[in-house]
Amino acid sequence: MSRRALHNVLVAAASELGASLRLGVTVETLDDDGDGVDVLFTDGRRERYGLVIGADGLFSKVRAMLWGDAVRPRFTGQSVWRYNFRRRPEVDHLMSFTGPDANAGLVPLADDLMYMYVTSVEPGNPRMETAQLPALMRERLAGFGGLIGELRGEITDPEGVVYKPLEVVFTPEPWHRGRVVLIGDAAHATTPHLGQGAGMAIEDVLVLAEELERGGPLERVFAGYMERRLPRCKYIAETSIQIGEWEMNRVDIDRSPIVRQMVELTAQPI
Repeated sequence: MSRRALHNVLVAAASELGASLRLGVTVETLDDDGDGVDVLFTDGRRERYGLVIGADGLFSKVRAMLWGDAVRPRFTGQSVWRYNFRRRPEVDHLMSFTGPDANAGLVPLADDLMYMYVTSVEPGNPRMETAQLPALMRERLAGFGGLIGELRGEITDPEGVVYKPLEVVFTPEPWHRGRVVLIGDAAHATTPHLGQGAGMAIEDVLVLAEELERGGPLERVFAGYMERRLPRCKYIAETSIQIGEWEMNRVDIDRSPIVRQMVELTAQPI
């Protein structure tokens, strides 16, 4: 499923449920006095809330307000490149390939759309110039034949290449302070090696909502949230990072048992 499609589904559902959506605005300051949180927004508006949820991603401003520089994202040493193609009929499932210097794959997104990814080792986390992205991505695919090799030459649009350094963060428990709590990548961003980043964030939302519906003091709500989320998120984060380290060190390992274990775990009730 493309990120744009997921975004559209979530925005439509939130709007239908009556949520107030304001774009182009973020949080400037938080003041938690124990009874509530006074929030100053970047557009100058001030509001008071009983609960603040920081769902603002890997480089979370909310997390920085609570933990400062003590918790910062870390570059793993790998980066991922992605590029969309018209879907080939044979690409009806996730396809993964191992090359001499990188790992690549093809992912179906819709009847007429798929994307290619390649993970590469990028020492020093270099900055990539947009105009050079197609040539650099083709260069990292140089060792691949077959379908990957056929598609390589079609990578030509600089704006079509999505390049992302793989950065991770795992906020020390608990993921809350006072009346402010973190969810998703703001709390536990990991690499895409198990494809569970968005899934873990959505589970966070569901669990936190259930704990809030049970009622009681926020401390009890947050304790229930942490108890249910920490083991699962920690497993996904640590296993994903481990796979990346094996790739960088060119360790030959069968991923099938790892993926099966992950699927079995995430199929269990939260």
